[in-house]
Amino acid sequence: MGLNAEPVWLPMEIAPRDRRIDIRAERWVADHDRMRVEVFAGCRWCKGGTVRHPAPYWRRLPTGWTATGWREVAL
Repeated sequence: MGLNAEPVWLPMEIAPRDRRIDIRAERWVADHDRMRVEVFAGCRWCKGGTVRHPAPYWRRLPTGWTATGWREVAL
């Protein structure tokens, strides 16, 4: 991959859950009638199981965002 090349995003179905990863996510912004895409760095899988977070989730991925791809943590 060159310096200005787009990063290769892998499908979330194969995302590792044993280490931090960068997640590409999207969210619909109704006010502007468009899809917003952002990268959330250093996300880590959390199994949940607590009163506050009963279901599994990705830490550092805000509520309302849908993960669409992942890559190894960028240096």
